[in-house]
Amino acid sequence: MNIVEMIARSHNGQGLDVLGQQFGLSREQTLQAVAELAPMVTAGIRKNTRQDNGMASLLEALSGGSHERYLDDPQAVQYDNARDDGNGILGHLFVDKQVSREVTMQAAGSTGIGGAIMRKMLPVIASMVIGAIFKQMTGGGRAQTPQPQGGQGGGLGDILGDILGGGQQRAPSPQPQPRSEKGGGLDDLIRDVLGGGRGQPSPQPHQRQQPQSQDGALDDLLRDILGGGKRPQNNGEVISRGRKTLDDIIGGDTKTGSGNAADDLLESVNRRLGY
Repeated sequence: MNIVEMIARSHNGQGLDVLGQQFGLSREQTLQAVAELAPMVTAGIRKNTRQDNGMASLLEALSGGSHERYLDDPQAVQYDNARDDGNGILGHLFVDKQVSREVTMQAAGSTGIGGAIMRKMLPVIASMVIGAIFKQMTGGGRAQTPQPQGGQGGGLGDILGDILGGGQQRAPSPQPQPRSEKGGGLDDLIRDVLGGGRGQPSPQPHQRQQPQSQDGALDDLLRDILGGGKRPQNNGEVISRGRKTLDDIIGGDTKTGSGNAADDLLESVNRRLGY
């Protein structure tokens, strides 16, 4: 399931309605907007994670805050609530507001949706993209607040406590099982949205997330990258594993960024603006 599908199927299958209604868009228009803007956000993530320490920075960012709320809580994705976090994400990914403006202008031209609406949607969608990545990397779990040394914490909170507090590192957690790649797909999602039916598609049994412990891939990657005083550039194997995990979620290639239209478009915008 790609990022566009995850956003559409969020909020118990009402993701497009929750997102689009606040901007006066139909489900069809909202799907078009997400399909244009979400890949540009993931292109920015790929670009940033190819830089020195970029993967470690992403994992640290994911470890703070309750990012899953953007896929679970309809109030969290209202523009006034998501704007600041979303703009913060965009500021990190796109360097300059002019890049965001160029991106939304391109998307407006492709969809026929007004540029002002697309500019307001972009930070909300950016927040939802980060929420989707967080949920996939943690198996849907919630990062816990760091506990005092010796407390009964868990998940990312314990790891950050170990890293920042000088505590002993815990044994690595079991790796989550690979997700099934069968079934579903964006074609099915578009058919559901555009085919005239009002019912939302129900996840098939093979698509449902299996319950996992809150110590998952993100926990292990953060522990390996930041633990023991190692800098990411000295731990190429772990960085490679992090990129592979991220590639599985957002598609493309976070090492080279090759072969992806959104990457090429973002690179073109950056060159034109001198970045």
